Amino acid sequence: MLKTGLKKEIMFFTRSFRLWGVIIAAVAFMILDPALIKLSGVLLESIGTETDNIQQADVMDIEDYGGDMDMTEIITPQLGVVGASGDISGTMILIFMLVTMYTAGGELKKRSMIIPQNAGLTPRLYITPKFIVYPILAGVIAFAAMMGSYLFSFSLYDKVEMTFGSVAMGSLAVAVFCMFMITLYFTIGLCTKKAGIAVVIMYGGNILFTALFQAFRADKFHPFVLTTQAQNIFMGEEADLLNFWGSIGVTALLMILCYFVTLFVISAGKVDNIGEEEAML
Repeated sequence: MLKTGLKKEIMFFTRSFRLWGVIIAAVAFMILDPALIKLSGVLLESIGTETDNIQQADVMDIEDYGGDMDMTEIITPQLGVVGASGDISGTMILIFMLVTMYTAGGELKKRSMIIPQNAGLTPRLYITPKFIVYPILAGVIAFAAMMGSYLFSFSLYDKVEMTFGSVAMGSLAVAVFCMFMITLYFTIGLCTKKAGIAVVIMYGGNILFTALFQAFRADKFHPFVLTTQAQNIFMGEEADLLNFWGSIGVTALLMILCYFVTLFVISAGKVDNIGEEEAML
């Protein structure tokens, strides 16, 4: 029965352009962010060349504003990868949630699971494939997109000051965060049977909690610090391995907790549905 459930979820996600929609979004961010950074650098170089030809400009003394700082030095290939990490962990995950609304609670709201339950589908067999297929797919797509962003940046610049190992570590952080977001989304959607509300909660909550944690300097051992750690790694900072692996460990525990909370709520809901059906008879 578990194998059948896994097949059902994979077929749902791969048909009707759902999977390709998420992949296209990931590839777009993977390419566009580094390309835009490269274009910005080219434009600044062009502007800088024209400025060098102007003699004795009376409008502004550049030395009063930081000396001979070259603005093109700020535009680095690392910024393209950082931008991709933000879009992949934000907009791409939003698209992922939108295309999976039906299986993340919509089918429960429409009571389309009554017949499968009568055929022996238990709550555990119903939710387990969802908590396996979708988080793993989200993590794999996010990791591949981040590595692709690095490789594309490498092709745009003569030299990229990022090692493959550091990029892989940052990509892992982004992937684990995406897996957490999808897991929590399915928990909210399945427990409330309102996937649309779950999308709003997840998108708004991501922004709110990230801002709150940053405001209170709570930057250790929680899922929302993973994207910040990834960005710091991409920018060349040395990773805090204790915080990095500790945050991943806490995130994994929270994902397991989400699974059991969902299982408990769905099991309780099944009992309530049986009572409602007997009352109707």
